[in-house]
Amino acid sequence: RGYPCMIDEGEADWKVITIDAEDKWAPFLNNINDVEEQLPGTLEAIREWFRTYKIPDGKPPNVFGLDEKFMDKSYALEIIKECNHAWKELITGEKERQMNHEDEGVQKLVRKLSKSNLLSLAHDDDDNEPPTF
Repeated sequence: RGYPCMIDEGEADWKVITIDAEDKWAPFLNNINDVEEQLPGTLEAIREWFRTYKIPDGKPPNVFGLDEKFMDKSYALEIIKECNHAWKELITGEKERQMNHEDEGVQKLVRKLSKSNLLSLAHDDDDNEPPTF
């Protein structure tokens, strides 16, 4: 796994780079550094695809944070867990209960998202395990 940090409209837009467990390369690619060692140029090609894929829609090239580096598996798992926790807070209503100090517009947006039909997808999690979806 690897994790580039694309910046989309001023916000971090994390991209997870994975491989199918059944792929013939899977036994050799256990972390992002393995990709460059085993398949030189692949990460650069992936980065360039993410940089340019919106250009045909008339948008400018995407930019990346973290010096355009692909972060490793442990970094990726921490970001995934953090995002999953924030998502669960949102859909369970916990975030809504924490927003009393925010202006009414923010409260309405959080309330709308919290009451979405995604509630049924929230599960209790063990913070020591990667999130499940």
